[in-house]
Amino acid sequence: AQGEGLGNHFLSNIKDTDGIYHVVRAFEDEEITHTENSVDPIRDMEIINSELVLKDLEYINNRLEDVEKLIKRTNPKEAREEKEVLVKVLDLLQKNKWVRHGDWSNAEIAVLNGHRLITAKSVVYLVNLSEEDFATKKNKWLKKIKEWIDDHVPGEIIPYSAEHERKELANKDEKKRSMLPKIIKSGYNALDLIYYFTAGADEV
Repeated sequence: AQGEGLGNHFLSNIKDTDGIYHVVRAFEDEEITHTENSVDPIRDMEIINSELVLKDLEYINNRLEDVEKLIKRTNPKEAREEKEVLVKVLDLLQKNKWVRHGDWSNAEIAVLNGHRLITAKSVVYLVNLSEEDFATKKNKWLKKIKEWIDDHVPGEIIPYSAEHERKELANKDEKKRSMLPKIIKSGYNALDLIYYFTAGADEV
């Protein structure tokens, strides 16, 4: 939020998305460096969560200033209604809570939709495991990651292995254990999208 970590440019790009895949590293590898010089998924999620919340806080504070100026000048009904929603958003963010998990009326949601807040988006967590941990379905961080997610920003959790997926993509004959289909479907589900196939007479 201060130009470090994710960086303001990247955070601004996130505002244009409909949902977020949050990739969490949960494996050790001396050949793959980590910006914090150690692997700690809980710490990493805390950092990312804080940056996303701070970015929305920055936006809301700026928007509130503009709305309050408008109210002082002409006091339009729309501005007063927007301010009520923004104050409610501000209260949530100051408590480090996501807008998505607030209690909103349809009218409030209509106001929120005009602001593209990051913390109003759906999140799917992709927990990147070592190939060995993925094969055995065991990892010392998985339980702690789930507990953090349940307590902070609930969302679907999908354990996978980027290394395994790389090998699966290279294997043209067998892709039985790839998690990509599940990851893709989880994105549709998080956005409440329906997917289906159409076919004409030739295909049938």
